[in-house]
Amino acid sequence: GEQKLALFADDVLIFLTQPNQTLPRLMTALEEYGSLSGYKINVNKTQILCLNFKPSIRIKNMYKWNWDSEHIKYLGVALTKDLSKLVEANYGPLTSKVKSDLQRWNTVPFLNLHSRVESIRMNILPRMLYLFQCLPIKIPQKYFDDWDRMLAKYIWQHKRARVKYKTLQLIKEKGGLGLPCLKEYYYAAQLRPLICLSSPTYSAGWKDIEVAITKEVPIMALLADTKLQKTTPYTSDFMYDSLLNSWNEIIKKCKLGELSNILRWCAYDSEFVPNKYDDRFKRWISKGLTTYHSFIHKGAFSSFETLKTKYGLGQDDFYRYLQIRHYFHQNLKTVYEQKDLGFLQIFLTLTRSHSQNNIISRLYKGIQQCTQGSTEDIKKRWEKEGNMVISHDSWANICQFQWTITGSNTWREFSWKNMIRYFITPIQKRHLGGGDACWKLCGVSGANHFHIFWECQVISNYWTQIGEHVNNVFGTKIPLKCETLYLGDVPVTNWNNNDKKLLGMLLIASKKAITRKWMRVESPTIEDWTNIIHEIYVMEKLSFSLRMQKDIFYKIWTKWTEYIKPLRSDFV
Repeated sequence: GEQKLALFADDVLIFLTQPNQTLPRLMTALEEYGSLSGYKINVNKTQILCLNFKPSIRIKNMYKWNWDSEHIKYLGVALTKDLSKLVEANYGPLTSKVKSDLQRWNTVPFLNLHSRVESIRMNILPRMLYLFQCLPIKIPQKYFDDWDRMLAKYIWQHKRARVKYKTLQLIKEKGGLGLPCLKEYYYAAQLRPLICLSSPTYSAGWKDIEVAITKEVPIMALLADTKLQKTTPYTSDFMYDSLLNSWNEIIKKCKLGELSNILRWCAYDSEFVPNKYDDRFKRWISKGLTTYHSFIHKGAFSSFETLKTKYGLGQDDFYRYLQIRHYFHQNLKTVYEQKDLGFLQIFLTLTRSHSQNNIISRLYKGIQQCTQGSTEDIKKRWEKEGNMVISHDSWANICQFQWTITGSNTWREFSWKNMIRYFITPIQKRHLGGGDACWKLCGVSGANHFHIFWECQVISNYWTQIGEHVNNVFGTKIPLKCETLYLGDVPVTNWNNNDKKLLGMLLIASKKAITRKWMRVESPTIEDWTNIIHEIYVMEKLSFSLRMQKDIFYKIWTKWTEYIKPLRSDFV
């Protein structure tokens, strides 16, 4: 019979034919080797998987293993007899474990919204990513839907969501919380092997095997050529089918249809007729001329002299060069010049990189850039309620400002909640059966976010005083507007980082004073404001002390302590 060995660190995977005869001989040989080498095999840990073999009673009695097992498990991955059961065998138990963990974490009282998102990113995501990378298989959409529902319930603790799930998945600089999008991470993990296969600097045993299998038509030549995908035999293999399916999905999501054709290989392009009659194009592959993009230099199609020098083409290749250049100008040039490469540029950059680090995270960011939305709808609501105009640059500054002012995740999250319209106002409570009148009894009905946090006449004097104090602290003139003092779009281009951070913390405290008197008639006071600033001051001082950075702390807070010292001696 035929025997094969696969070695993985200190584990051995043995493939046997005719086990009734070969297995006893194998075990005898292993025992002899153990007696000579001093090594001992832990037979109790042995797993066995029978493929097209029914063990005899004799062999079962000789070796008390689980002969009826439908799968073996190695390094956390279940390998099944039936490949169609791979998804359920691996993701079924993982889903159950994640669900159990989320239920247990729900009982932790001190986890705030940001902490729950971070726990998903740091605990749930790595477990998912491990299987995404180990198993190049299609995952039905119902799994992603179930996971999203589980995570949403955990994030909102089985209460009604106050922020869209898609908004939470945006990066923080765009107004989100950076909640991982599992499906996009799955796509990124599935595309990683394509990066490795196409990288000339990456080498690994598995790559040698795959290159040998795809030698006739390299898998990279199939990426932008769906017609070629259908006619290439090995694409029926479940692994290649999964890789190509993930690639095609990303091309659709990023709307890169025609533009992706620049990744076609001129030697295999199903629509480039000359390659069907001239094998010389295939010889160019070893020289480095593969995709149409490889002919491009600084946005223009390279001259023949340049290609001769760079790739060693001969003079007899000139006519082939003309054929490719004609095809490019006729079919690809217009699209190439009109559209930004976007995700394709990230993909191409990774294939040329000498480092294989952070491939998945960089692919994920690239996918996010072209598929995810924005907080434009939230910006428009602020504009409508406040009858104001917020430019795209200003909104970008507002979104970023929330995360740069302090190291405290509690205060960062609170500032983000204000910007994202997290809090429930009277106009929203109207849908729950309550009235929509302002609870500060100012006489206004339909009280929305802009009214509650800024426009209400009961708190107008409070904001005037805040503006005066802030201007006195920094010796400047900040406009008394909602978009500046409340949302944080302060013109601080020429400010140093210390002043920016101090300003941010003063503004956070001004908003916190309002929510501390939520649903109460009276207005917050300057004393409330300074008390909250003192709370922030104490915790910031402690944090910087633990990091041995007290000098930086005093540089940030000096302007405030000098200003407030005559009134509050506890600021030391």
